Amino acid sequence: MQHTYGYIAALSAIGVSAACVAGQYYQGYAYASDDGRPLYREAHWLYGDSGIEHRLVIYSCPDGEPFVRKRVDTAPGTATPDVDLIDGRGGYREGVRTRDGRREVFAQADAHSPEHSAQLPLPPPPNAVIDAGFDAFIRQHWDTLSGSGVSPVQFLVPSELRYLDFSARVLRDSRADGADVRWFRLSLASWYGFVLPHIDVGYDAQTRELREYRGLSNIRDGDGRNVRVDIRFPPSERRTDVSAAQVERAAAMPLTGRCMLR
Repeated sequence: MQHTYGYIAALSAIGVSAACVAGQYYQGYAYASDDGRPLYREAHWLYGDSGIEHRLVIYSCPDGEPFVRKRVDTAPGTATPDVDLIDGRGGYREGVRTRDGRREVFAQADAHSPEHSAQLPLPPPPNAVIDAGFDAFIRQHWDTLSGSGVSPVQFLVPSELRYLDFSARVLRDSRADGADVRWFRLSLASWYGFVLPHIDVGYDAQTRELREYRGLSNIRDGDGRNVRVDIRFPPSERRTDVSAAQVERAAAMPLTGRCMLR
């Protein structure tokens, strides 16, 4: 009995309750867009807790040492979740939180800098997307995106503390590893959008699982600039038997990595 109480206390301390149910796990391997060198690995843990969907993402350096942790809570909406990202290398933080009936976007340059925040509208604007909520947005609007596209998409940029107008549309269909892959593009909807980076994502056309991501990452290099990456998500590394104990171990990993990602 004492062991059970200790286990529940440990889960509670990291934001995972004893009601956590089995979920999914998959990995992505990030490579530099310019020369293909390995930059980092991201492990995604998706699980349900008290009826709410959660995502835990652990980012690791090429040597395997974790350096960034991100938590995603879909209670406010699957496409507009609460997010908390912390970079253990210098204390950079960004995300969205809900408290006292209000929502805020926040960003902090490092552990010694002041936090900047701004209130977000409630309810969120039409076609609003926050962070990993883009994955849910793709699934929810698959048919429309595959046809005429969606514009504007209100995509939250934490460093700007606001939503920006983007457009999303189908880009092309291709084949990879024997599967049909449908590519979508997210780009700024304004006339000058062509001069700024866009995001391309490839999804398995049958399972609608993410296969590849190309664009700016929310991970930063040693100079504080977001790195441009190609992230590949091998289908062979997906699992659907995640337990609460596995999530607990992943969430408790110390952020010891010091990769500079130059």
